[in-house]
Amino acid sequence: MKNTAIVLLLILNLLIAINGYGAVTSVGEINVVGETKGIVPASSTVPLIVTLVIDRSLAEPGEEIKVIEITMPSGFLTQSSYFKGILRDRNPIVARAVVSGGNVLRVELADIINDFQNSIYEITFDCQTPNTVILEATFRVRLRNRDDAPIGEFIRPQQADGKLNNDDFTLQVIPNVPPDPVIGFTAEADTTGENDVTLRWQKSDDPDVNGYLIYRDKENPINVKDRSSTTFREVNVFPGDHTYQITAYKTLFLQSEHSAIQIVTVSEDTAAPEPPMMLSITTSSDGVEITWKPSASRDVITYQVQFSASGTGGLQPLPDGEIGATPEDELTGYTFIDSQTLSIGSFTYAVIAIDEADNKSAPIQKKLRIFDKPYPNPFTPLSSDEDFNQVVFPARAIEDASGEFTVHIYDIDGMLVKTLTALPGETKLTWDGRDEAGEIVESGVYVYQLQIAENFKTGTVIVAK
Repeated sequence: MKNTAIVLLLILNLLIAINGYGAVTSVGEINVVGETKGIVPASSTVPLIVTLVIDRSLAEPGEEIKVIEITMPSGFLTQSSYFKGILRDRNPIVARAVVSGGNVLRVELADIINDFQNSIYEITFDCQTPNTVILEATFRVRLRNRDDAPIGEFIRPQQADGKLNNDDFTLQVIPNVPPDPVIGFTAEADTTGENDVTLRWQKSDDPDVNGYLIYRDKENPINVKDRSSTTFREVNVFPGDHTYQITAYKTLFLQSEHSAIQIVTVSEDTAAPEPPMMLSITTSSDGVEITWKPSASRDVITYQVQFSASGTGGLQPLPDGEIGATPEDELTGYTFIDSQTLSIGSFTYAVIAIDEADNKSAPIQKKLRIFDKPYPNPFTPLSSDEDFNQVVFPARAIEDASGEFTVHIYDIDGMLVKTLTALPGETKLTWDGRDEAGEIVESGVYVYQLQIAENFKTGTVIVAK
């Protein structure tokens, strides 16, 4: 058995040697800094970033990393002074750059990599592009050990930076001819009370244009990455006079001339945001869960959860009830848990949206009724009002009980009409007046048995069509 294992290990090592791959596995890609497409203009100097995922979890002796070598295609040139640095898992590490023949960049690490981690490496450097058009210029990257021997084959191209961009080791060189200036550019301030500016222009006819750069005052430009775009709305512009210009670009380093300047006067933001949408209130063992969808207004920065109990006055903000707007939650929706213990009664929850100028939307609100017996009773299944077209059975009808929560509903003759079973954590069950077949039952008196574990309580509910 031992001899068999040794033979298998020898065969595995032989296969590795034949295929040229060691136990260190790597994938990577090259991108132009700030760009999503691997396009560069001819006869230019552009910043490049090489991203590598290097897995040393199975590294063997002799596979310690001392040098990362980048061989550039013909016509691409760099210098040692063009080397900007190297990061390992977003942290800078010490290295120096040595250029051989103008197109081989050797990044020599001060400390040999000999641990067994899976890490992401990012190497940035400037590069001069050739003066000819190249449809596919391929870069090659390989690792070298302390003896300057290669570790495996050249690194395979594959997404390494977690972004949707070039995802390859090739670049395209295009003619160094900028696109024509953008025409029809206009800028208009909002007239409804928002401090927004709407920008419009005519789409470029140049098929090589990849997007537009909008310049406001002396700020960094706004990158509109869709070449078919003809409008952009800038939200929350600081009140006052502003200048706008636009360029079309093939790459960020190959732009058209700037358009004529447009001057816009922006007023203070006085418009209240649109209210949040789709408010939902549910109770559980953790408290009251309030969920909602975001406001349609794009300048909302905060949502505020408010609360009131019947007979205690108007809505008041809940402690810790201010939720900052985030891009992720704007897509998926928001959730807030009110952990306070509520007694029996009627309560109102509301959510408002607040913008950067502290303008507040109207509230979206919903009532929560907590009773120790079924409510409403009687109820009307055919009503369009959800407060009256279903009956709610509260778990607190049985005090100090825990376990499986069910409700059995019988007609006056003792025949089982419907069984309701709560999910874990649910504190109420709802009956819409339908039987197990989904048909609305006849008007009349129905007997319920509310049960939690071995504890139960019986009573009657009235269905009135």
